[in-house]
Amino acid sequence: MATTRNPYNNQGYLPNGAAAHPTGPIPGATPLLPNQGRVIQTGPIRVLCIADVRGNLRSLNELAKTARADYIIHTGDFGFYDETSLERIAEKTLKHVAQYSPLISEAVKKGIASGGPGSVKARYSPAELPLSELPLLISGDLKLDVPVYTVWGACEDVRVLEKFRSKEYKVNNLFIIDEAQSMLLEIGGVKLRLLGLGGAVVMHKLFDNGEGRTTIAGGQGTMWTTLLQIGELVDTANRVYDPTETRVFVTHASPAREGILNQLSVTLKADFSISAGLHFRYGSSYNEFSVNPTLDHYRGKLAASKASFNDVWETVKGEVEPAIQQNDAQQSLLKNALGVVDKMPSTAAGGNPFGGAAANQPAALGQVDESAFKNMWNFNLADAAFGWLVLEIQDGRIGTEMRAQGFNFSHRGAKQPAAAVPPAVPAPSTSPHPSTAPPAAQNPPAAPQRQASGVKPAQAPVPQVKPATPQPVPTPSPAPKETEKQAASGTNGASNAPETAPSPAPKASAEGIIGLFVMNAQSDEHARDLFTDEDKAKIVKIERWGQSNKVVQFKTNEDRDGAMDRLPDDVKNRTQEDRSKPLVKIFNPPPRNQFNARGGAGNWGSSRGGARDGGNAPSGYRSAGGASDSEGAGRRGGRGGARGGRGGSDRGRGSRRGGVKGEGASPAPDS
Repeated sequence: MATTRNPYNNQGYLPNGAAAHPTGPIPGATPLLPNQGRVIQTGPIRVLCIADVRGNLRSLNELAKTARADYIIHTGDFGFYDETSLERIAEKTLKHVAQYSPLISEAVKKGIASGGPGSVKARYSPAELPLSELPLLISGDLKLDVPVYTVWGACEDVRVLEKFRSKEYKVNNLFIIDEAQSMLLEIGGVKLRLLGLGGAVVMHKLFDNGEGRTTIAGGQGTMWTTLLQIGELVDTANRVYDPTETRVFVTHASPAREGILNQLSVTLKADFSISAGLHFRYGSSYNEFSVNPTLDHYRGKLAASKASFNDVWETVKGEVEPAIQQNDAQQSLLKNALGVVDKMPSTAAGGNPFGGAAANQPAALGQVDESAFKNMWNFNLADAAFGWLVLEIQDGRIGTEMRAQGFNFSHRGAKQPAAAVPPAVPAPSTSPHPSTAPPAAQNPPAAPQRQASGVKPAQAPVPQVKPATPQPVPTPSPAPKETEKQAASGTNGASNAPETAPSPAPKASAEGIIGLFVMNAQSDEHARDLFTDEDKAKIVKIERWGQSNKVVQFKTNEDRDGAMDRLPDDVKNRTQEDRSKPLVKIFNPPPRNQFNARGGAGNWGSSRGGARDGGNAPSGYRSAGGASDSEGAGRRGGRGGARGGRGGSDRGRGSRRGGVKGEGASPAPDS
């Protein structure tokens, strides 16, 4: 019987029913060579998506092990700095990078934050200011265990990126995805096409190349996106288009906040977008249909971004077009980018929601891609120190797993025993005079929330409170209900009202405080370290005012004003979206009628204008000026801290608790 040669059969095993060969292996069988083998995949492939490692590149290997990841996608602020970057970085950028760097010691961070004579570079040696572990990767002293695909972020060195593009710098397992280079991962039955765009999106810098010598834009330690990069990315995406691929748009800036990126993701036919740049303690997962109440609202966001871009384009058009007149390639890229903007709706109203032009209306009037509105999914990541996203890919299906360190609510449990102390209930009836009664007596229905959020920070230290604490004596019958309301309406981290209600002192002391209001202070020491040694000696005491705010008290107005004058400008003025940095203002006690001024559930929109702006602010989407709803001096949000990105949810919780019961939203000291 003739036997067909089988290179995989070297053990003498025969098909069922065949006679066994007396000598074992079949004559002519060859051993299996290594390159003739097959990789049998068991279990899903895991792609770890993280953001903002900020030069702590060892953490990439640690996170990959923790998440059992086979690949890593990183969304910017990777830490593209080498040994020469420190001399090029601007002072303001260096302070920002140092404040959030996991590589710089806490002592140096405090010294930089407190200020001092001379520049940061003059006060500290380069060894005390390590910006990144990238030199260890370049030298080979540090290796990446899994492939890492990254875009660049807002705080990077453009010279370093140019060296990577020219192949002067090479790192095994590190791949930079940008407008000129996409990546394809064939894993788990899915062809995953990665399209990337790095840098911050700043409208007035879209036509500025900065210090970049190639098409990459940046300078002085920061990087941003240009319009030509957007045009080149469109060209790259068109050239590699394959309908069998799943497209992932990786950006540093968030398409949720940048309308032009939102439209670009539609142009790229992306199935997913993965971004960072918002620095929340939790990652977010959404599609536009889930966060926009109507298509008109979505169109309004895109129309506002288009109007903001057109303002810049009309200003620079006369200079840009002649400059690229002789360069056909750049003209083509500019045309691609302008085509993205032209497809954006010009108005929020009208238009056929399914993509075609409505009757009697031009196509540009509100036309959007309805399929992307519902089907394209967006992931915005927390910083790598706080959480991650894992794409789990198996049998053609992409699942997700999101983890976050989140906020610490343990302090609420610690305050529970104090909430059950009942002596606070009789206080309103025993202090009837308006000038001496505690704040709760001025507005009895709102008493529990008012006391919990507003009075405690101005309360005298613990020894004055103790006499009222050990009194679980008989109480009137309504006491348990009042106490229950107090426990329910106390704000995150604020002490509950029963300790403070019996004494009229908090009202008087709040009105007589001479101090500075420090927002986003993590501790008393954190607030104290903001001041110079001269002013530290003049501080009388520091009291908590809300969840993460402090009131630093001085003896005289002169001491307070002098301390305020000597603070660095970046502490007194908020110039960027990062909201975890402390902000210092002159302390003003809350107005007596603060509950009525803020409004309740019936005036939910007041947190975006409303009562604060005199009640004349228009409702609905209002970002035509280019600013997001969350931007502005009086609003919370932004990075980490004790409140981090929770500003919006805190306002919503205050409104529900206060408004539904006829009370107001959270009091002024917490805003």
